[in-house]
Amino acid sequence: MKIPLCILLPAAPLLLAGLAAGQTGVPVFSINWRSPTVSVADFFTATPITEGDLLAPAFLAPMIGFQPQPNIVESGGTGFPVGLGLLLHAGCVGHVGGTPCSVEVDALSHALDPIVQCSSNVNFPPPTWAFSVSFRAIGYPGSPIPPNVVTEGPCGDEAADVFHTFSIPCGPIGATTPYGHNALIDGNGLASCSGAVYPGLGLIEPAPGDDLDALDLDVPDRWLPTSTCTYFSLDSAFWDPGLGVFNSGSAAAHGFVGGDVLRTCPSCGPAVYASAATLGLDLGGPDTDDLDALLLRENGVAGYQRSVTPYDWTTGATDQLFFSVRRGSLIVGQPDSVFGMPIEPGDILFPTGPAGSLPGIWVTAEALGLATARSVPGTPIGDDLDALDALHESWPGTGFCFGDGSGTACPCANFGAAGRGCGNSSNPLGGLLWANGFASISNDTVHFTVSGLTNPNPALTILVQGTGVVNGGNGAAFGDGLRCLSGSTKRLYKRNLLCGNREYGATVPGDLPVSVAGTLGGPGPMNYQVWYRNGATFCTPSTLNFTNAYRIVWTP
Repeated sequence: MKIPLCILLPAAPLLLAGLAAGQTGVPVFSINWRSPTVSVADFFTATPITEGDLLAPAFLAPMIGFQPQPNIVESGGTGFPVGLGLLLHAGCVGHVGGTPCSVEVDALSHALDPIVQCSSNVNFPPPTWAFSVSFRAIGYPGSPIPPNVVTEGPCGDEAADVFHTFSIPCGPIGATTPYGHNALIDGNGLASCSGAVYPGLGLIEPAPGDDLDALDLDVPDRWLPTSTCTYFSLDSAFWDPGLGVFNSGSAAAHGFVGGDVLRTCPSCGPAVYASAATLGLDLGGPDTDDLDALLLRENGVAGYQRSVTPYDWTTGATDQLFFSVRRGSLIVGQPDSVFGMPIEPGDILFPTGPAGSLPGIWVTAEALGLATARSVPGTPIGDDLDALDALHESWPGTGFCFGDGSGTACPCANFGAAGRGCGNSSNPLGGLLWANGFASISNDTVHFTVSGLTNPNPALTILVQGTGVVNGGNGAAFGDGLRCLSGSTKRLYKRNLLCGNREYGATVPGDLPVSVAGTLGGPGPMNYQVWYRNGATFCTPSTLNFTNAYRIVWTP
């Protein structure tokens, strides 16, 4: 599915210049404790929403016009859907928005974000950043291409919206003038005071309304958050100088600090993945900084490997991690480690230099089109970057051969969720295979992602290419799943799992491009599927299982 482009009313329609090939997938997000949607019953299950739950639009895709309140796609607790495992969550269900309750999630990723790189290859351009801002953001005066924070802020429509950048070059960027941004997703999908109408999430606006507090775009289906690891941060307790209130303190309430990146998965509770100190935060003492936005790409090696120099994550040696800090953090105003500029709450930061170094600025708030005390006279507190993501390229193909009962039956009625493979020994939803990139043999940027496979790790996975399909594309029962490929088959990549996930192809360090690994002789259709081992015997004596299949039509 694709998110429609925004419409300006009554002005002429305006293309979203930075949105390369189109945003795809389900947006997953959270809201903060002051939001009135807290305590409202979610659309699917009528469960009261909390600020610790991960949400998606009622009908999964943002829509123009009125739509119902969002759905909970991953609980903050241990209930349904399988959640983050926050022990205080149950006691917060039903509390009213505007009253803090120690479960706020304020940064989010599933560690599958696109690799940020700088290349002369036109299909590897600098990223299009997507972000949200906190209440009372004003934007950089003169920032081009409305609607943006400058036009939406005066009527209180800015905090529930998602914006995206355009024409920002490769980082690090120390610019103090705007490249600018444009609205991508609206809070409610209705016309704002600027006259702009663009697809909404079902949130409440204008202010005092909802504040979108964490964000992960491009999620391929609504079940991914419950079938893979989730990386997130909780909230510090210090004073918010912009709103004149204390933050919720959800991190300390669960034994962490607000600068920690945490990881939870379907078979484990939350634990520290990257500590605040590792990221160059809390140098003034515990919980003095709050990590407020997160973009992460895991390198597939257990644990967090901190970046030391820009782009070292493209080698696979480190994990790619970008973040921002909340206004009121002690680090605000300290010199960053790249430019020596005073850090602002609207900057995109990254860990760099020796351990213990202050983080560096990757993109300044000004370059994003946000106001700072650094550059905008009379601004005592800069705009707060509240959530962060980068947009993937479009999906280059389509899935088929599902183990969800829509075609051939799974071997022991172990049907998976819609669009996935048959259920496995640790995940009844089944494995999911999808791809991003440009399927051009001469300029191949395709990379595959598989998720929702078996735990515990490691488990062997093999991405297989096939010229034909079994049973008209419906597959045949084999082992614990459905074998979908026939004809001339070729094993392209073998890899063990991490958190039930794995990636293969052009942007994975050390991998040949898919078209090269598959020795494609020319353009045309080709089929792919991941074969993997269940973690235990549960369906048939065999432990072999399969994801859905995926078809790409390659161009020259």
